[in-house]
Amino acid sequence: MIVKSKSRKDSGCFFKLPDYIINDKDRLFDKQGKSFLIKHNLRGNTVEEWTEQFKANEVLRKVKRTDSVLAYHELLSWHKKDADNLTMEKMKDMTEKYIQLKNPNGMYLAAPHYDKDHYHVHICTSGVEYKSGDAMRMTKKAYAELKQNIQEYQIQQYPELKSLENHGRGERVKITDREYQLRQKTGRATHKEVLISLLERCYKEARCKDDFIRRIRTQGIETYDRNRVLAGVSYLGRKFRFKRLGFDKVRLATLHRRKLHATELYSRRTQIRLKIEHDRL
Repeated sequence: MIVKSKSRKDSGCFFKLPDYIINDKDRLFDKQGKSFLIKHNLRGNTVEEWTEQFKANEVLRKVKRTDSVLAYHELLSWHKKDADNLTMEKMKDMTEKYIQLKNPNGMYLAAPHYDKDHYHVHICTSGVEYKSGDAMRMTKKAYAELKQNIQEYQIQQYPELKSLENHGRGERVKITDREYQLRQKTGRATHKEVLISLLERCYKEARCKDDFIRRIRTQGIETYDRNRVLAGVSYLGRKFRFKRLGFDKVRLATLHRRKLHATELYSRRTQIRLKIEHDRL
């Protein structure tokens, strides 16, 4: 899944974006002439009504600047190779999940489109939260995590959709020219990209480094050492170093801190439980 976001600072965006999303010739309808429309924290059924609501909500902005982002034009897109397995229901579900993961306190208008053999969803997102006046801005790190989390949701809920993007955290993981050409030709993720997604899932769920390794091996992936130090994994007959997959020493060290935090939390809960039991005596 490709995820993109473009900021809009022109006052005309409150009308232009909803009008494009709803009325453009590329709006997607099924054979029965049905589509879907997501209105999150929006009322009414016309572009004019939504425009006024976006404008009224912007007035509540707490920190006002001349170059404030008034709205975001966001896009969720899937490769044409996934066309046979992609449905309106799946696109709607993933769009709704994207909204929940990003910030459910925002205002959103979304609808599906089809252009150049690609299925995608256009989203108009407010620049500030609904009725709070707080900006909807995300840091680069938070946005990268958002893109990865929505792709993880796709992998878990719809494994039949094979087109994946590298939304990894930390350093950008490079792919070779050969791998790039293969992805362009087939529209599917390379072995390295599939491996990265699997490792990211293991990393996200792991409680410590040992648990991370255990989860990797549960996926049928073997690890290997170099100079008696854990170095990487063997996958489909190839060796991949952790560093080249986006898992450098800093990220792996974070797993150790997770273990310390979990141990500290367990100790604290045990002390509270013992105190409660002592007070009851």
